[in-house]
Amino acid sequence: MSTFEFNINGDPNNILLFKVKKIVNAGYTGSNQEEVQKHIDELKEKGIPGPDEIPTYFPKFRDRLTQKEEVEALDEIGHTGEAEYVLLCAGDEIYIAAGSDHTDRLVEQASIPKAKQVYPNFISKDVWMLSEVRDHFDRIILRAVVEKDGKEIVFQEAPLSALLSPDELYALVKDIVTDTEGLAIFSGTVNALVDLDCTPVFRTELDDPVLGRKLSCSYRMKTIDSWFKGKL
Repeated sequence: MSTFEFNINGDPNNILLFKVKKIVNAGYTGSNQEEVQKHIDELKEKGIPGPDEIPTYFPKFRDRLTQKEEVEALDEIGHTGEAEYVLLCAGDEIYIAAGSDHTDRLVEQASIPKAKQVYPNFISKDVWMLSEVRDHFDRIILRAVVEKDGKEIVFQEAPLSALLSPDELYALVKDIVTDTEGLAIFSGTVNALVDLDCTPVFRTELDDPVLGRKLSCSYRMKTIDSWFKGKL
């Protein structure tokens, strides 16, 4: 069982030690169900099957969580990140982190649950207490920034009002797990602003305009052709 260290509110002297026991990736969690259906239709056009019901939930192996800033990938084809907020359930407190559910889109066409296991979920090194942001959670901006042609572009951006609230999400997931201690819940994501086949450089941001602070999770997918010269 992995234990992660998080700085609470960016303070290195205020540490959350979190033992990851379970991970659930939520999907199709938009507060506007018409927009959710639009996203499902877009995925179907790419050959990715839609769910039988929404929202939907995918269990993830608990060793598939990382704070690393670089992870290996076979190539730069068919895998993209998804900006998400993350709930960390620790005792009587819930914490908020920034994260990315990096998914292999080619495997996803055959099996979404299996596709979720290919790459790790990425998570920020800082967290906020949910109790400190609950009253203005909808105003926090979820953003993904990627690189294209050597320049940074905004890949996703929306207020968190576009997704289920933390309390709604927690209540739904609570019903499908044995208990919530050590549970990390990835929130699901918002629609992309641009169509990209691969996002090897990815940054998720949670931007709080009320308290004037930000959570960030950045990483790079490094292809193995830097050392492997054989044929894939």
